[in-house]
Amino acid sequence: MLIKQIKSADTLILRQQILLPNSDIKTCIFEGDDDKSTVHFAAIKAGTIVGILSIFQRSDPSISNKKGFQLRAMAVAAEERGKGLGLQLLSAAEKHAVNNNADYIWANAKSDAVEFYRKAGYQIDTKVFDIAPVGPHQKIIKYFNKPAK
Repeated sequence: MLIKQIKSADTLILRQQILLPNSDIKTCIFEGDDDKSTVHFAAIKAGTIVGILSIFQRSDPSISNKKGFQLRAMAVAAEERGKGLGLQLLSAAEKHAVNNNADYIWANAKSDAVEFYRKAGYQIDTKVFDIAPVGPHQKIIKYFNKPAK
């Protein structure tokens, strides 16, 4: 499986199909998608994008004096789930964050996906909140150990 950077527009089909299936494609365009500091990753199989993950240079509002990156819009095609693509995408995003001096990486994850993140070393906030129209979410976070300067 090839993991590579793509343009934000190339994420929209999977964003709509998997994350926002009853929404207009314009709803799948996020503020900051085309910022210079935003990166979009894809898992590509036989020339087709089968997984996506976007990472934004954006700190969690509840954490001060630390540099954070936010994960958004992770999606893997149903027929490709359970094959490690999510972990490969997550690894690419984490590497990008570390290479850009991040102290941590975080997301508002769907509650039914938090075990995936827990297994990947993320801390899970027990507070559940709703993001309409997607449903229940929980905050996840992973801190990076940085060498002393």
